[in-house]
Amino acid sequence: MKKSEIAKWNTVMTKYKYKCKKISNVSKSIRYIGIINLHGRTLTGKINSGTKPLFSPNQVREEFFAIATSVKIRKKSLTVIGETNYVIYNHDKVIILLLQNKDVIYYITFGPKSIPSKSIIEKIRMISTEE
Repeated sequence: MKKSEIAKWNTVMTKYKYKCKKISNVSKSIRYIGIINLHGRTLTGKINSGTKPLFSPNQVREEFFAIATSVKIRKKSLTVIGETNYVIYNHDKVIILLLQNKDVIYYITFGPKSIPSKSIIEKIRMISTEE
C-alpha cells in the first residue's frame, strides 16, 4: 500500500471507532457495537464495560461471516422489495440489531429484555449514516 492509501485507511478506521463510541452512548442497554465488512471481517468494535462476551473468538468469526453472507444473498431481492432498513434478531440471551450502510454492517447487541425502540434505532441509524 502507498502511504496515501494507508493514511486514507487510518482515517476511515478512526471514523468507525468514533461511531462505535458514539453509538454506545445512545442507550445503556447496548452490550456491543461492531462494524464488519461484507466479507464478515471485523473492522472495529466496542464492548461496553461490565459486559461479558457471549461468543468465543471463533464463534464471532462464524457469526459475522454468516451475517455478511446473508446480506450479500439478500441483495438480489432488494430491487423487488426495496432496501433493508434494519434487522432485529431476538434471541433468549441477546437482541441483535443490524444496519447496513454502503459496504459495512453495524452489528449492535442489546440485553435480552431490551428491545430497541424506534427512537433508539433511528439515533443509531443517523450516526451510522453520518459522513
